[in-house]
Amino acid sequence: MLLAAAAFEVAVPNQSRALGQESEQHSAASDTAAISAESVRVLLRQLDADELAQRDAAEQQLIQLGAGVLPLLPAVTPRTSGEMKVRLERIRQSLQQESVEVFFEASKVSISGTMTLGEAIAEIQDQTGNEIQLRGEGEGTEVQLNCQDEEFWTVVGQLVDQANLRIASFATTDNALVLTQLDGASPSPVSAYSVGPFRVDAVSVRTSLPIAYALRGTMELSYNVSWEPRLKPIFMQIPMSTVTAAINDQSINVANAAATPEIALNVGGCTAQVDLQFERPPRSAESLTSVAGTFVMAVPSEEHKYVFTKFGERQTQTFGDVSVTLERARRNGPVYEMPLYVEFGDAQGALDSFRGWIRSNEAYLLDPKGVRIDDVGYNTYAASGNAVGIAYRFQLNGDPEGYQLVYRSPAKISKQSVSFELKDVPLP
Repeated sequence: MLLAAAAFEVAVPNQSRALGQESEQHSAASDTAAISAESVRVLLRQLDADELAQRDAAEQQLIQLGAGVLPLLPAVTPRTSGEMKVRLERIRQSLQQESVEVFFEASKVSISGTMTLGEAIAEIQDQTGNEIQLRGEGEGTEVQLNCQDEEFWTVVGQLVDQANLRIASFATTDNALVLTQLDGASPSPVSAYSVGPFRVDAVSVRTSLPIAYALRGTMELSYNVSWEPRLKPIFMQIPMSTVTAAINDQSINVANAAATPEIALNVGGCTAQVDLQFERPPRSAESLTSVAGTFVMAVPSEEHKYVFTKFGERQTQTFGDVSVTLERARRNGPVYEMPLYVEFGDAQGALDSFRGWIRSNEAYLLDPKGVRIDDVGYNTYAASGNAVGIAYRFQLNGDPEGYQLVYRSPAKISKQSVSFELKDVPLP
């Protein structure tokens, strides 16, 4: 039986005003450049010094140098002393936690003066590492900025306002923020909300009322969650128990309050659309006073290279929260199968969702001359809540003596819970 319904919709274009707390941006790459590799080597040797006080002092000094030390720390091997293993693990854990905390802070931008839109975008990209693409004409549009240590989304918001732009949410497969012209659309009446590297924009509100039944009907609220392109998240969830909506003091019930749906993330881009279902508000209501909630993002850390040179024996390399084990390579004619078992120490079942992503991690061979050889296929041979086993196949002419197997993977996956609130959302 078909159910007739009356439907009404109001669209909410992007608007640029961002709200959020100030924070300081760092990057492991820039920090590493400022750290002397020789001074780190000296401190590493002191971790095995005879005197306890000297070992303790070296450990604290390495931690104080900051997250830029991480790429300079050696891998733990069977030859590493017990004391060195313990201290390296403590240093890594401390610096990785610091790196994660900083990673989820907003990038900062300092830019002042009159310039073209293209010049402003280039400078913002250079300072933050966030790729920004401008679609259509307008690169020569003049803008005036006076930003000193401002958050990324605040500065982008000023560009959007001055150049009559909007965020094109699903316009690229690159990890980039795409800006395009408003094309006659009006700025949104709903202020965007930003916190740290994330931004939330109201998109639309639609209500429907069943005609054939005495039901209250439903309201669907859609909003976009955008993030700084540098983050490259791999997973997003909405705990519906955190979602609230209100008209003054009257609460509007959300549907499926016990659910925690996973939101599909597109390949590339830096935006995901979320659609929430509520009970239909009274017809007399003109706007939602508040819509609030929390979303959970999982973001990989910076990439680490795991390099194996011996293919006839089982071996494991651990860096950060990830252990990669190369099982013994097997030969089948000209094809060598190299099974890699990748285990996350703190995944807590999250690989059930991340597994498709982890298959995109690079695995390749380097011949004795450094020439890269890509795999000719792979298959998954093991899977659990925190680990995946993938067997990569490589076609070689002869023995792999002198070759290197390189596997590139983030050393940690971090989850971040982000709360937001949209105010004064118009109703149809």
